[in-house]
Amino acid sequence: MPRSDRYPEAVQFGHPQGTGVTTDTPGTIDYRLDRRRRLRAYRQGELDREEICDAQRELMRVAVDCSMAARTPCPICDGRTLRHVRFVFGPRLPSGGRCISSEAELRRLADRAGDHRCYLVEVCTACRWNHLLSTFLLRSRRSA
Repeated sequence: MPRSDRYPEAVQFGHPQGTGVTTDTPGTIDYRLDRRRRLRAYRQGELDREEICDAQRELMRVAVDCSMAARTPCPICDGRTLRHVRFVFGPRLPSGGRCISSEAELRRLADRAGDHRCYLVEVCTACRWNHLLSTFLLRSRRSA
C-alpha cells in the first residue's frame, strides 16, 4: 500500500491519557475505509480532482487559522500542507459547532456537562482536499 494511502497515525489529538482519543472511546466512528475508497476511485480515474478537492472557503480559513499540522503529506498533491481541524458540537455551543484550536480547549469542553461530539477533518491548504476522518464523544477524565 502506498505511504500516502495509509490512514495517518497522526490523526489522534492528545495523549493516551488525555480526552478525545479515538482509539477506544465508545461511540467512535472511523471513516478510514471511506477515505481509502475515495482515494482509490480518484487514482483509478473514477473521480475528478475537482470532486475531491472541494473544501469550502470557511473550512479553508479554519484550516489555516485554527488547526494542527498533520504528520503525513497530502494524499492528493503530496504536499506538507495537510492540516487537522476539529469541530465540537454539543449543548450550549453554536449551532454550527465550535472549532477547537488547542488541547486545553478540547479538555475544557470534555469536562463540561452533556454529550459533546468532536469531528476530526483533514484539509490540505494547497489543493483543497478534505475528508472527515472520525467522530467521537468527548469524555472527561473524571468520568473515565
